[in-house]
Amino acid sequence: MTQGLTNHRRLINRRRSRLFGPSSAVLALLAATGAPLVAHAAGAAPAAAPPAEVETVIVTGYRAALESAIEAKRRSVNEVDVIKADDMASFPDANLAESIQRIPGVSITRDAGEGRNVTVRGLGGDFVRTLLNGIEAYSNTTGSTLGITAGINRTRGFDYSTFASELFNSVTVSKTQSAEMDEGSIAATIDLQTARPFDKSGFRAALSAQGAYYDANKTYAPRLAGLISDTWGDFGLLVSGAYSKRKAQEDGYSDTSQSDYSDALNGFCGVAVDDPSQPGSQVINTPIPYVNALSGTGNRPANQCFSGLPSDPVAYAKINKPNVFLPRNPGLGRFTLDQERIGLTGAFEYRPSDRTHVTLDAVYSRFNQNRLDYALSLASNNRNVNGASAAFPLFAGRVDSQILDVDVDPNGQVDYMKLNHVDIKHIEEGSKTRTNTHEIGLTFDQRFGDKWQVVAKLGHAGSTFRQPWDVLVSYDAFNKDGYVWDARQDARRPIINYGYDVTNPANVTFTNAGTGLTPDIRIVKASVKNNLSNAAFNVKYDWNDNLTFKAGTMYKDFTFRTTQEQRFFANNGPPCTVSSTSAAAVAGSPPAACTGYSTFNFAQFASDFPNLATLSSNLTGWGSQLGLPAGSVTGWVVPNVAAYIDKLGVLCNCANKYGDFTTSYTTALGSNRSVDEKDLAFYGQADFNYDLNGHRLRGNLGVRYVRTKVESTGYTSATSQVTVPNKYNDFLPAVNVSYELTENLILRGAAAKVMARPGFTALTPGGTVNTTFGAQSATIGNPLLNPYRAKNYDVSLDWYPQRGAFYGIALFYKDVASSIQNLAAQEPYGQTGLPLSLLPAGQDASTVYLVTRFRNTSGGYIEGVELNAQQPFTFLPGLLSHTGVAANYTHVKSSVLYYLSAGLTATTIHDQFVNVSPDSVNATLFYDDDRFSTHLSLAYRSAYLTALPFKSEVPDGNYSYATTNIDLSASYKFSDHLKVTFDALNLTNQEADQYSGKLRKAQRVYSTTGRQFFLGVNYTF
Repeated sequence: MTQGLTNHRRLINRRRSRLFGPSSAVLALLAATGAPLVAHAAGAAPAAAPPAEVETVIVTGYRAALESAIEAKRRSVNEVDVIKADDMASFPDANLAESIQRIPGVSITRDAGEGRNVTVRGLGGDFVRTLLNGIEAYSNTTGSTLGITAGINRTRGFDYSTFASELFNSVTVSKTQSAEMDEGSIAATIDLQTARPFDKSGFRAALSAQGAYYDANKTYAPRLAGLISDTWGDFGLLVSGAYSKRKAQEDGYSDTSQSDYSDALNGFCGVAVDDPSQPGSQVINTPIPYVNALSGTGNRPANQCFSGLPSDPVAYAKINKPNVFLPRNPGLGRFTLDQERIGLTGAFEYRPSDRTHVTLDAVYSRFNQNRLDYALSLASNNRNVNGASAAFPLFAGRVDSQILDVDVDPNGQVDYMKLNHVDIKHIEEGSKTRTNTHEIGLTFDQRFGDKWQVVAKLGHAGSTFRQPWDVLVSYDAFNKDGYVWDARQDARRPIINYGYDVTNPANVTFTNAGTGLTPDIRIVKASVKNNLSNAAFNVKYDWNDNLTFKAGTMYKDFTFRTTQEQRFFANNGPPCTVSSTSAAAVAGSPPAACTGYSTFNFAQFASDFPNLATLSSNLTGWGSQLGLPAGSVTGWVVPNVAAYIDKLGVLCNCANKYGDFTTSYTTALGSNRSVDEKDLAFYGQADFNYDLNGHRLRGNLGVRYVRTKVESTGYTSATSQVTVPNKYNDFLPAVNVSYELTENLILRGAAAKVMARPGFTALTPGGTVNTTFGAQSATIGNPLLNPYRAKNYDVSLDWYPQRGAFYGIALFYKDVASSIQNLAAQEPYGQTGLPLSLLPAGQDASTVYLVTRFRNTSGGYIEGVELNAQQPFTFLPGLLSHTGVAANYTHVKSSVLYYLSAGLTATTIHDQFVNVSPDSVNATLFYDDDRFSTHLSLAYRSAYLTALPFKSEVPDGNYSYATTNIDLSASYKFSDHLKVTFDALNLTNQEADQYSGKLRKAQRVYSTTGRQFFLGVNYTF
């Protein structure tokens, strides 16, 4: 055992073990390690290397764990990185994604303050496979409305936020592919491994308890974990569990998108001119020519300025020109989460001899979220006329507002505006969600004689996301004057003056009796289900000491199902009647019985709730960590969703005395779809290990054949479903080589053809339609998409100057032959092929929609370099001899073809892959001795592209600014059994910081989630 208080290495236990692959070597070398480990190692997948006699050193301590990882790296072939936490609840972070980001080439996307998705060497979740104990897994949830990953995850990407980190004792990231590894990844395969009883023989038990403090909302929450394990003779059993709560809060400014001024949504009211046919000056309400060919030709629609009030001619002239963009929906938001995680793992092992090993692994996780979203936003800048008329001008949008003053920067970006006659929305949205994830796998490993080995595996993994309800209620403040938005001094924290008291319920409107205006109550129910069953059979034959042959097959049967029901926004049908003897609604009444009742019973609502204050609440303390300018709004009145659910019964799925609150799938057809996928694979591989005049040459060479059959089902109309089959075959050769130039200098190389299957959203044969005022959009899938395909090339050079020290450089190149892009363009609804029956009153085939389609493109490339260094400072005197550093730097350059619209003659450009930071740095400074251990970690990623284009046919995108996260972890051992821990995450309170336009830099999101602190105790028996 290596002790931190001495510079001498003392071996307490040394044994010789026959290992069947670098991953096994890693696990064996790291067994019994008592501290978290980030192991930047390159190794093969399980059983990927030939048998080798290696010396295993059992060590403890953070620095010693890094040393053992380096020793494992020296014996590896494939590029593999490992994070190890052999003691329960000893991962270096409270979230798995935040731990994985310490690995070279890995970046994460945070959502509501937690790592949710990973990007490896420039490619995101759809290109990264995640395994649970070797079985491909899926986990879905919903995210912040402010974040990049907002909304329900219906992709192949894995949501790491759904799991407690205490459940796992190792994470292995494989960056290169060998033929024996399951296909489906272009970037990396991440294997989450839970503990097993024979990891440490005999009886053991542990308890961990932490108290968490979140400074954004000044709340406390518990984290608990426990483990019990025992082995007796040939059998072993282990059970572990984890429980945690979290109360997250995110405050921020956001703007959904940018739009060109005059053409998109048809601009503002015109200027006053003399009309000879009428006395005085009039507002131009005649056709106005388009000034931007991207938005149209000819004249814009006439007679849409119902107010008859003019814009200022100087301000109007500044922005009524091409290439001038302004905020489309600027506003303030608060996002809150009340989360609860419950996780269980179990493992049974049977080892009657060194030749037989049977393992049964099981994992279960339940992730509950209660979410509240609050918003105060300028809605009219995001609306066109919306079917309004002179008789009913409400919701007329931007064409009925006046621009009074404006400033346009040299890049054509509006950074200041003063408006009259605007509409403001006060919103509260509440939802309840649950994600259940499970995995069970049975593995049989049997050796026959000295030559043959058979490994068979059966497994099942599944994830079910349910959102039993999501309710959004909004109030409208119509036709307000004196609205000022000023970002000239600080784009991240613009000064916003709404022109009225936003905290007073008397200044907002919910219903408009006599107008027939439907109040804004939106109800959504949704689910996502993923299930995967697989069977694998592998045979290994040791030809001699230098050559091993492997062959095997794998079959996977996968199903994806997503459903969604929602309340039809207009709900024009008769909602109910009230019987003569009861005030309650009579469900199922004939239409004739509803005479006198509109879609929403305004009179009944006004009678029961004469004052909106009884159904409202005031948000307070907004933006306390944002550094707001003086005079900023810090609170506003919002509908109380819980009160509307309770008092109006909006979750009854019925028509009651207030209105029709039934939900249906017919207005959410694109979110009701399924994918059935069956994959069959065969592989053959040769592993070699030769001594060439004192230089060791090791590696593997093989090919994998994969047959994919997929059936995608979706709605083409409210009453018609269609299923479209597709199939494709892939031959995937792979080679990995490791050559010892000298005793301490190793050269590695790898090449492979790889593939990743299309995301589920892209495959639906139908479409989804959003008919909401001012946000008309449609998404149409393509079930005949081909997979992403690429050729990966890797080379690395590792130097081991002394024990515990490592310096390495790795070069990688990904030639992406085919890719998939979702393309958006404005077009008449009639061109979508979707049924006209989905449209509400006032819309027809000529109504313009933002239509998103999916298509294969010609791909591009990703190239990069990783630099890695680990150095203990054992040469320093005194306490400094217990310190050290582990650091890595990754530089990525990428290019891919983008179509700027969905049109047949769309313009194309090349730009970097989305979510790829050109530069990223991870660095950890640590101190470790027998009692005290601490490490300070930094994670930096440079600015990166998040979407392109941000508007159809505009060669520019949305971006995220650079981020830097600093975390601290410390522990003190009072005895061999008792340890006190302290963790501090996000010490710099790093903001989510996103913008539109490479040069415009129009702020999209600026939000904070605060710091997190954990104080706890671990006790082992």
